[in-house]
Amino acid sequence: MTLERRGDALVITRLPLQDMALLSLAIPLSPEGEQVLAALLRGERVFVLAGGLEYRQYRRTAPRGIYQKFTAMERRLREMGIGRRRS
Repeated sequence: MTLERRGDALVITRLPLQDMALLSLAIPLSPEGEQVLAALLRGERVFVLAGGLEYRQYRRTAPRGIYQKFTAMERRLREMGIGRRRS
């Protein structure tokens, strides 16, 4: 996972599959995951770049069931307060 500070927001610029799965379960196993979770708990704005979501590159090749699992994880991230940005 790659993070950047942009003004008063924390932006996730790259979100690999494993990090996405762990973050959607609120299990931060990396310093970056801990930073995201802490920012959310402090009420800070957190965004993920749409182009940084690794699972989306498998849209045409992944079996439908597993792809749907990752779209559900993305939905959980939004429910946790992580917004989505185009760039």
